[in-house]
Amino acid sequence: MDRFAELWAETMPADAERIYAELGLTADQVARLPREVGELREVEEDGEVAGYAWIELRERTLHVHALLLEPEFRGRGIGARVLHGLEDEFRGHANEIELGVEPSNERARRLYERSGFEPVGERLGFLILRKRLTPSPPLP
Repeated sequence: MDRFAELWAETMPADAERIYAELGLTADQVARLPREVGELREVEEDGEVAGYAWIELRERTLHVHALLLEPEFRGRGIGARVLHGLEDEFRGHANEIELGVEPSNERARRLYERSGFEPVGERLGFLILRKRLTPSPPLP
């Protein structure tokens, strides 16, 4: 199992199998998704792999399927920098960024809310957060 898959498994709720069933997917199919759908990126910090961002641009919405950091890299502002970088990169290509967070993951939820994400609903037991992207100002 690769490190992304290990981190992913560590963050999934105890009832992950139920969620997969609701999606009509097996655990094996879910495990393959990050390499078949969207783009899986390494997050680097000081030359080390600090974690992973799994993203997918669908029409004008950038979906952040996962933002996973190694435990020793958490709490250092890396997640906020990744989100800010995605905003800069996709501004003009996406109108909004959307992600889901397990409601009990207070640390991640605070990060997203501090970064300007607002709750818009719930899906499959995850709180869905969204941030509108403002267009870049015109160059002088």
